[in-house]
Amino acid sequence: MATMMQATGAGIGWFVGEQLRTATPGGWAAAGACALAVLVLAGAGVWLAAMDITEHRLPRRIVWPLYPVTTALFGVSAALSDQHVRWWWMLWGFAIMGGLFALLRLVYPAGMGLGDVRLAGVLGLATGFGSVWHTLLALLLTFVLAGTVCVVLIAGRRITMSTRVAFGPFMLLGSLGVIAFG
Repeated sequence: MATMMQATGAGIGWFVGEQLRTATPGGWAAAGACALAVLVLAGAGVWLAAMDITEHRLPRRIVWPLYPVTTALFGVSAALSDQHVRWWWMLWGFAIMGGLFALLRLVYPAGMGLGDVRLAGVLGLATGFGSVWHTLLALLLTFVLAGTVCVVLIAGRRITMSTRVAFGPFMLLGSLGVIAFG
């Protein structure tokens, strides 16, 4: 019983599975809230990725509502599972990912849009629910994916070094990939 009360830092999939295995209404509710948070983020993510690719925008009218919705759902999930440390991990995830993208925006404003900075915060909250390591892994995956795709596109002469590339889809793929498989 004590091991179920402590967060292990395992991914969100593990968390949902463990909560379902508790066979208690609280565990099921925690699993449902967590799964719903991921579904909301993934659904909005598809919309955001499409907009960023076509219009190079991540509108605040879509990103801002994700903050209270995902925070509440993940927060309820942490409270119902008695894994309050996940609140701290979410805050750390927000600070790490949101802070890094804010810093990148300050250092080179032309290279990072405000939409990316806004999206980074909510993705940090979500990946942080798994653990701080999940946030760091999502960042690594984001930059590796973006770098690899850009190198391939440059090598294939599909883009040049000065072409604007939507970064939001890579952020979403990296973060949702870690959430799904981390």
